[in-house]
Amino acid sequence: KLLAFGDSITQGYDALRPSASYISRLADKLRAEEFNKGIGGEVFFPALAKTKEDFTPDYITVAYGTNDFSKRTEADFKERCKDFYMALSQNYPESEIFAITPIWRSDYTGKRNFGPFENVEKIIRETVSPLPNITVISGFDLVPKSEDYFSDLRLHPTDTGFEYYADNLYCEITKMPEKESGKC
Repeated sequence: KLLAFGDSITQGYDALRPSASYISRLADKLRAEEFNKGIGGEVFFPALAKTKEDFTPDYITVAYGTNDFSKRTEADFKERCKDFYMALSQNYPESEIFAITPIWRSDYTGKRNFGPFENVEKIIRETVSPLPNITVISGFDLVPKSEDYFSDLRLHPTDTGFEYYADNLYCEITKMPEKESGKC
């Protein structure tokens, strides 16, 4: 079972069909049943991580941060990120949890109250480092850095962009030491 938390990108926004989203493609590659909790416009929301499913997922992916970068201050982000991951780790100690940092966005160098875009990944890495069942995967290079792979030319991948996201994420997940090496 694959439980996915995230924003509109995880939800599959702008995919031509639900099966084209990166989460659906990843679930197929992992031969896992998909439970997608992606919500358009969402940010780290600790109350969501505090609710527990009636099953234990084998894999959990978390892909927030791009909306936090646009909507939050760095201090607020740190607190919400920490509370989210602490609750998730406590609820699912047997699950493999993957913290996926934000993918490239064409406006990542723009000024925000948050600060530099690269601080999102830095904070996520610092936050989850003491949690043994969480592995960070850098999302910045999962989708090619070209507007050609984004339907809105900025943030939401096209079907081809989602394909790159799923393939590259699968490669990152399967190269973990406890996994059988995948052919990527």
